[in-house]
Amino acid sequence: MFKRIFYEDWATIIQMSAFVILFTVFLVTTIRAIRLRPSERRRLASLPLEDQER
Repeated sequence: MFKRIFYEDWATIIQMSAFVILFTVFLVTTIRAIRLRPSERRRLASLPLEDQER
């Protein structure tokens, strides 16, 4: 009985830690994108998506 309770708590801890890690990565990426300089935004926007060599 105690093993089942312990494993259920462990699964909850893993799920919560995975969510926190994912949310942190998303938040950091969003903040970095917002804080980009306008010149850097223009440079990144003008990058080609495909190679022109065919």
